[in-house]
Amino acid sequence: MTATMLAAALIASSHPVHAQSHAPGNQVAVMCMKSGEQTSGMNKICYYDCLGSQVAINVGATELCPLSINH
Repeated sequence: MTATMLAAALIASSHPVHAQSHAPGNQVAVMCMKSGEQTSGMNKICYYDCLGSQVAINVGATELCPLSINH
């Protein structure tokens, strides 16, 4: 999966994202550290390492990527 497809598949948000398990009411948050960023048009794609998996969020091109997110 390319970075562009990955970024398009994620919700554009600068707020932490919580992953939810299949059981209602159970939330497990993983701290993800920033691993890189890329500017694309009027957006910036922020990349994070979440226990070996890559996660991306979109922020405005003039905004700073958070150093960490909860996913």
